[in-house]
Parts: sequence; C-alpha cells; structure tokens
Amino acid sequence: MVVAELPMIIFTVVAQTSVGAFLALGAIQLAGAVKKIETPAVDRITNVALYAVGPLLVFGFIAAFFHLADPFHALNTMRHLQTSWLARELLFGVFFGGFGALFALTQWFGWLSRSLRNVLAVLAALSGVGLVFAMSMVYYSVETIPAWHHISVPVFFFATALLLGPLAVAVVLLAVWNLSVEGRRGIFARIARRGQQDGVAPREDLLLLTRKSIQWLTVVAAAAGVVIFVTYPLYLLHLSTAGPTAAAVADKLDGSFLFFRLALLGVAIVLAGGFAFLRAGVSEQPNKTLTVLIVAAFVLAFAAEIMGRNLHYVGLWHVGINTWQMYGGH
Repeated sequence: MVVAELPMIIFTVVAQTSVGAFLALGAIQLAGAVKKIETPAVDRITNVALYAVGPLLVFGFIAAFFHLADPFHALNTMRHLQTSWLARELLFGVFFGGFGALFALTQWFGWLSRSLRNVLAVLAALSGVGLVFAMSMVYYSVETIPAWHHISVPVFFFATALLLGPLAVAVVLLAVWNLSVEGRRGIFARIARRGQQDGVAPREDLLLLTRKSIQWLTVVAAAAGVVIFVTYPLYLLHLSTAGPTAAAVADKLDGSFLFFRLALLGVAIVLAGGFAFLRAGVSEQPNKTLTVLIVAAFVLAFAAEIMGRNLHYVGLWHVGINTWQMYGGH
C-alpha cells in the first residue's frame, strides 16, 4: 500500500462514489417519471440515499486535505483555472458539493418549485461528471508519467463511479425497503416512511420501482466492473511496449496485488450482476439473502477499488529518472 498517497486514494474513490450515487438517483427519478409515478412518491425511496451523498463528498475532501502540508494552500490552485486541471477539479468539487447540498435541503424542506429543484439537480449532476473528468485529467495531463498519460485513467475513474455509486444506492434502497415495513422504529425508519400515512402499506408501484431499480443498479455496477476487467490487460500491454520506464511500471503492477484486486472485483461482479439481480427480481419483501448479496458486493467492490487506486499511485514513475526510482526503492 502506498501509504503516503492514502488520503488521495480515499478522496478519489469516495468522491467518485458520491458522483455515481447521485447519477444513479437521478436515473431512478427518471424511471419513476416514465412509469408515471408521482414525484413525491418516488422521493420517498430516493431521499435517504440523497442525504448520504453530500457527507461522502465532504469526507473525501477532508481526506484529501491530509495530503497537504498546509490545507489552506489548496485555495492557491484557484488562481490558475485556465491552465490547471487541479484548479478545475477543486472548482467542480465545490460546485458538485454546493449544488448537491442545495438540492438536498430544498428536497427535505420542500423549498422552491419542483422545476427549480430539478435545475439544481441537473447542475449538481453535470458538476459531478465534470469533477470525475477533471480528476482524471489531473493525472492524464502529466506526459512524463507513462502509467498516467493513458486513456485507461479516465476509464478507470468513471468506471469506479459507475461501479460503487449504483451499488451504494442499491444498499440504501434495500435499507429503505426494510425500514418502510410498518412497525419498524427509530429515526431512520421515520425518514424512510416520510410522506407515508401510518397504517398504509407501501404502494405496489413503488415496491416494483424499488425492485427494478435494485436490479438495474446491480447490472450497471457489474457492467462497470467488466469494463475495468477488460481495460487492465490492454493497459498493461500498452505499458509493456511503451519504453523502459513504462515497462518497469508494468512489471511492478502485474503481480499478486493486482491478482487479488481483480479477484475481489470478480466476486463482486458475480454477486451483483448475477445472484443479487436474480434475487431482487423474485423478492416480494426485503430479505436477508438479498441484503447479504448486495452489501457483500458493495464491500468487496469498494475494497477492490481502493486496491486499484493504490496501483494507480504505484505507477508514479517519471520518464528520465526511472533509474533513481529503481535503485532508490520507489
């Protein structure tokens, strides 16, 4: 594990998860609209997950600040928006967090019209996509680091968002489904049943939307995992033929750590895209088996992406000084 880069490992993975989760929630809202389910009803199954996205991003930014000798120096990057992808990353992060927080607050308290809230949601989603893209370009733009100056970097970053974000939302939807059952007590149960009359069972169309959403979320996550699987061999093949520095990086990456990273990811893909998808399709009520499958898939996928991001920073080898890195024990 590249301990020195642990704050950035946490920041990138967590921030991408929050972006993927926000996009997944937007897709569920669109699915509800297509099925002509009233928006306030759909809000009941998505709002709990929405309130988890913001804290995730804040946690990621806090972790990133530990990478700086002086966190206040981060503000200096904003002076170079025209030339610095790091400045753009920070700007998009602020926009995503700001628009997302405003949208969450207006959703909770019912402020503004539905149309204005939708505008905030769209701005937050676009800012999130911009954040992931800028984040990847911070690394891709460094031409002297062969392992980073490759299309696989943005592919991996967006794939992480589409793997972990939907799985995180699936976990929350399953929790909401469990907590919506009449008789459950506690603050989270009250939030899950917010807007539902006491003694009234959840609507059949909402239950169907919940099940179908969980199914499609697991499919999207599994597809993103497959993209990561397919990209790694192509990435390593490129590095092995792109000069001595890149070849040295390929040798460092292609080992047992990568094997276990892909093994965890493979199990997560099978659990999510296979077993959880099938189980969600036949489950009329929330059950332990479905819960274990989805939670296990998320935990394994998250661990796999942390390992994958560690490999990303292992690739920090510069052209021209690879001899020092090789004998200096980098």
